[in-house]
Parts: sequence; structure tokens; C-alpha cells
Amino acid sequence: MKRKKIHFYIQYIVLLFIVFALPFQRTITPPLILLLSFNWVVEVLTDSLLSGVQLFTKTPLTFDSKWKTIKENRLTFPLFLFVGLFAWLSVSLIYSEDLKWGVNDFVLKLPLLAFPLILFSTDLKHWTVKRIKLLFNIFILGCLITIFYNLYHSYANYVEDPNIANFFYMYASFIHHPSYSSMFYVFGLAVMIYFLLNKQTNIVEKIAYFLFIPIFIGEIVVLSSKTAFITLFLLFIMLIFYIVFQKRIKKINLLYFLIVILIGWGLYAFLPKNFNRFSNQLEKSQHIGSIKQDTRYVIWSNACEVAKENLPWGTGAGDVKAALKLNYAKNLHFDYYLRAYNCHNQYLQFLVALGIIGFLLFVGGQLYALFISCKKKYFLFAIFTLVVSINFLTESMLERQAGVVFFALFNTLLCVFAFVEPLKE
Repeated sequence: MKRKKIHFYIQYIVLLFIVFALPFQRTITPPLILLLSFNWVVEVLTDSLLSGVQLFTKTPLTFDSKWKTIKENRLTFPLFLFVGLFAWLSVSLIYSEDLKWGVNDFVLKLPLLAFPLILFSTDLKHWTVKRIKLLFNIFILGCLITIFYNLYHSYANYVEDPNIANFFYMYASFIHHPSYSSMFYVFGLAVMIYFLLNKQTNIVEKIAYFLFIPIFIGEIVVLSSKTAFITLFLLFIMLIFYIVFQKRIKKINLLYFLIVILIGWGLYAFLPKNFNRFSNQLEKSQHIGSIKQDTRYVIWSNACEVAKENLPWGTGAGDVKAALKLNYAKNLHFDYYLRAYNCHNQYLQFLVALGIIGFLLFVGGQLYALFISCKKKYFLFAIFTLVVSINFLTESMLERQAGVVFFALFNTLLCVFAFVEPLKE
């Protein structure tokens, strides 16, 4: 049906803009998500109108409802699982005292509702391998532009203040916090390696990936996110398993992997010790006393206390900030109180705010992602789940717009792509 195709093309173009803008532009993504939602609502209303005409005139029309499409796509269970988290967050507003903060959190997490509803109810036949690959390549391009933008700003600051620190950590990321930027670049790097190991990648794409991979690794190194280094290490282990168990042990694939490892190790080795936050943290962690004084240890200890006090339902989405601040003050952690630190762990964040049900829905969604990626043999979905899961351990990634949009969008897209037949490996 032409009308359905038009709506899909609009949806696809908007998605291209979203994945492109995600790494470097925060203000444009909300209007784009609104446009995506508006396109879906118009399609639903048109379907309803045609359904009414059909009933009135008793004329048979070939019309597929959104719900029927979701069932045909076999995405009913993940829809309830992914949207269920947002639904429970909405319910938690009932027992939240601070509705202003709760409503802000509700609006912030709307992508958790919008993307599954929109993308799960789209006919899978519209998704071709070329369209899927273009979507990922546009995301990689957005990341690449962001890297050069950050490098330009670092150089401009260095000209004014000749200090090498301008090229590292916070001074090397001018749009997002280094943790978020690193998460984007690690996933972009994983996508490029994944496509290098697959036959469907042409020679032009391979050359481009070989040129981009050192740039991505270099940017991850200078951002010096401790979580990113751990994620990269585990990512390389996963890739070894992928090459072995998917029977991709070929000389060219092993060469690709070896080159990436050498580039990564070489760039890490040249990282100045003063800016190597990962090795510095390892040295500190050798002493138990220093671990207990670590910022995250203090935050997690307080968060666990708040979680225990508010089981099984949690504080509610609106009161999580106030509950944490109160506990900081009670334990005389006044600096943490003034900074109003969140849990710095997304699992703890949901346990504190939404209790056991919210926690189980969140963890259940990730376990489902791992299950379906293994069942459908869609390794890229497993890689994404690994990347976000590790980042969720050290940051409350879904407490900022960049993290919510990144997770909600790619988690939903990869779940959809896992059911697209041509992608079966």
C-alpha cells in the first residue's frame, strides 16, 4: 500500500537524522522524536478513519492495524517488556510527593515508550539490509564529525592556553559528558568491526572503516573513561568468541582483528600517565581504605540504604532525588548532598526509584536482548547490550536525554533487526 510506504519513508528519513544528530546535537533530537511520533499518529488516525469507512460502507479494505502488525512481527512480548518499564514509572508518580520532578522524569523517558510503539508496529518487509547498514553508517558519520569538532575545540583552547590537558577527558568532550561520548564511540567502533567481519561489506566501506577505526580508538583513549576501557577489553573478548563460534576463522578476519588490537594497544600505551584515569584507579584500588573513600563507593552505599528503606515499591520517580539527598545529609556527606548525586548506577537508580518491579523489568529487558540475539544469531544486538550494560554499572545513563535516546532507539532498532530475515547469519 502506497500510504504505508510513504509513512515508512518519512519514518526512515527522520531516524537517519536522529542517529546522525545523536552524538553531537542535543537540542534537535526532541523535535525529531516529536516528528517521528506525529507521523505515526497520523498513520494510526488514517487507519482508524479507513476502518470507520469500511464499517459504514461495508466495503472490504486491505487494512492492517498496528496491533496486528506487532503480532505478525512477533514483537508482542518485547513490546510489553520495554514499554512496561515506562508504564511502571508512570504508575510510580501516584505515590511520589514531588510531582514536578516526577513529571520531568516522565517526559525525559518518553523515548522508552515512543520508539518501541513506533518501530515494533512497522512492517518488517520495509527493512532491507542496505537501509539498515545506511542507518549505522550515518551514526558512525555523526560520531566522526563530533570527534573532529571536539578536536577543533581542544586545539582552539590549546592555542589560548598551551596545556596538553586541553586534549584529555572533560576538555576533550564539549557536547556530552565523556562517559556518554565514549559509549557512543565504543558502539560505533563495534559496528565497524562487526561489518568488517561480514561478507556483505564492500571494499569502499572496508577502506572507510580502516581509516575511521584508529580515529575512534584514539578519541576513546583521550576521553579516558574508565568504563570505556573495561568495555573495550570485554568487547575484544566477545569478538574472539564471535570469530570462533560463528566459524569465521579466516586469515583476513584474524588480520582485521589483530590490526584493531595493535592500534588500540599502541594508542593506550602512548597515553600520558597523568591522564590515564584507568591505571590510576587501579593503583588506588589496591588499598581497601582508598576504595571506601571512592566517590562511587560512597554513592552506592547511600543508594543501597535508600533502596532497602523503600522496598518493595521504591521511592517513586518523583522522590528519588530527595531521598538520596536526605540520606547523604544523614550520613554527613554534605558535598554529595550539595551536588545532589544520582546513584551513578542505572540498576540501583531503578531499584531506588521504581522498586523491585521496575528493577526486574529493566534487567528482564536486557536478558531478553541477550536471549534473542543468541536465538536469532544477531551478534550486533549482543554487543550493544554488553556496551550499555557495563555503562549502566557505573553511570545512571538514563537520567540524561542523550542516554535515554541512545538506549531506547538502538535497543528497539536492534530488536527489530534481529527479526528481519536477511540479517540471519
